[in-house]
Amino acid sequence: DDGRRYPSDLTDVEWKTIAPLFSSYQPLTADLREMVNACFYLEKTGCQWRAIPKDFGPWQTVRTWHDRFRDDGIWADAAALLTARVRQKHGRAGEPSTGILDSQSVVSGPQKGPRGFDGNKKIKGIKRHVLTCSLGLVLAVLVTVASLHDTKAVAILLDRAVDAGWHLDRLKVDGIYIGPNVDAAAQRHGIEVQISTRDSEAKAKGFSPLPVRWRIEATFGTLTNRYRRLTRNLEQDDTAAEDAVEIANFHRVLRAYARG
Repeated sequence: DDGRRYPSDLTDVEWKTIAPLFSSYQPLTADLREMVNACFYLEKTGCQWRAIPKDFGPWQTVRTWHDRFRDDGIWADAAALLTARVRQKHGRAGEPSTGILDSQSVVSGPQKGPRGFDGNKKIKGIKRHVLTCSLGLVLAVLVTVASLHDTKAVAILLDRAVDAGWHLDRLKVDGIYIGPNVDAAAQRHGIEVQISTRDSEAKAKGFSPLPVRWRIEATFGTLTNRYRRLTRNLEQDDTAAEDAVEIANFHRVLRAYARG
């Protein structure tokens, strides 16, 4: 208990760290720190917009700033800046050379929006395609209907990673990422694709995490267990669904950066 109202609230150190990133905004009456706190609260608790505590201000004001931050892409840009610092704190190079790619199918709620059916996992909803570094920090995210094959997202994810300033040498994937779509995307970006699979002997012994690739599984677990808005898809379009992942990832990276 450090005196914060809610566990999702920014500490003074965290706000001091990211305040320059929000310096270009000139709100008339809203407190920017409270607007950021409200976005994190929404992500952590998964509450409805009208259920946001009134001490953040009117929910309509929070929604306005939430959408403005999303349209400006501030969460992904800020996370990219801090990711390099967090990697350095862990004794890694700031620029990752290894990426991990995987997808997560998520059930959609009752709201409007596109849906698909993942026949393999028997899930009707959306699919989060995520690219992380070797520490499990998100580098790029793409949300599609659950029926889209994983290989069709590779090119877009790698393009988004490059746009964010990441240039990878190798990509760790599972056995589904094979075929012309993957080969073409890897060749265009000069990336070596390394497929990690479990041999029959390992399968017989039961579950065992694959080296490096277990990081992205841990990332999926952290995002869906610690950020309740991500336990299912509650967004009406893919952009909003991607933004939800980016907010949670930024909050996670910020906590890791400010820790200690």
